[in-house]
Amino acid sequence: MPKIEIPLAKFEEAEILKSLSISAFEESSKKYGHYPPGLESLDWHKEIIKNGIYHTIQYEKEIVGGLYMILHPNNEMKIEYLFISPKYQGKKIGATVMALIEKEYKGIAKWFLLTPYKDYRNQYFYEKFGYKKVGEIKPIEKSEFTLFQFEKIINT
Repeated sequence: MPKIEIPLAKFEEAEILKSLSISAFEESSKKYGHYPPGLESLDWHKEIIKNGIYHTIQYEKEIVGGLYMILHPNNEMKIEYLFISPKYQGKKIGATVMALIEKEYKGIAKWFLLTPYKDYRNQYFYEKFGYKKVGEIKPIEKSEFTLFQFEKIINT
C-alpha cells in the first residue's frame, strides 16, 4: 500500500504548492471563469505556510497536493482548499487524507467547507465521508455561481 502523509508545509515548498493548486483547479477555472482566491499568488502560499494551517499531501514522499484549513472558535475547522494533482487523482489519496486529518485534529467538533455547485464529484466525495449539505452561498451578486456549504459534526 502506498504511503500517504500530510506534514505541515515548509516555506520552500510554496512554489510547488502553487503549481499543484493551479493544475488541480484548472478544470474548475475553465468552468467558472476564475481560480479560487489566492491560489495563483506565490506570496499567498508563503503567507498561508507562515501563518496558517497548510499541509502538503505526500504520496511516497512526493508532494502531490495540499490542504489548507482554518481553525474557527468552538473547535470548528474549515477545509478551505484540498487539492491533488490531476496526475494523482483517482488513487484514493483524498480518502486517506480525510481520515488522516480527522485523526490528527481529533479535538475538532465540526468540520465544514464550501464547494462549487457544479462540482458534483467533490460533493459526492465529501458526502462519502459523512458531510451533509447545509446551505448555499452566492459570493458574487447577480451571478449564477453558487457555493454549497457542507458540514460534518463529530460526536466526541
